[in-house]
Amino acid sequence: LTRGSNPRYICPLMSSPLPDLLDPWRAVAGRSNFSGRLPLSGLSRLREMLHDDSGEVAYRLAFWRDEGQRAVVTGEVRASLTVQCQRCLGSFGYEVNAKVALALVHGMDEARQLPEQYDPLMVTESLIRPGDLIEEELLLSLPQIPMHDAEYCTAAVEAAIAETDPDVAEAHPFAVLSSLKREH
Repeated sequence: LTRGSNPRYICPLMSSPLPDLLDPWRAVAGRSNFSGRLPLSGLSRLREMLHDDSGEVAYRLAFWRDEGQRAVVTGEVRASLTVQCQRCLGSFGYEVNAKVALALVHGMDEARQLPEQYDPLMVTESLIRPGDLIEEELLLSLPQIPMHDAEYCTAAVEAAIAETDPDVAEAHPFAVLSSLKREH
């Protein structure tokens, strides 16, 4: 990495397999790089949010010191997640391509002083689980309420048809409520 380059992107030259536990300070001192794939089915918190947990997440993480001598973790996570539309309850693919830009901190005072490009990674124990960092980035990338685009969602299309076609509206189970709403 050269001075003045973008700290959010690092192209690791040499990469190691992702360990279950990692000393982040030692990883920074050794300028450790990790890249590979993890099965989505192995990410328990994320799995609860998915309609289907098949597939993998591709990750790339680099531990290093930036020009301000901050211990940082940068990289990216990519995955195609299958989530459930909360409007029609059908499933759809949601693409995640999240950039990772974390600064290791010991406390809230350090976290408040970070430059805008970094999110704090509070390190309170000597070891962290790098798989948890990857899972957290995926969880943060999910929408709060997953929904198809309106043009592809069967519930949204049916509602639009019901609004414009009175015959369909009468067959709809909530048509009576709709007519009451119009009267008031």
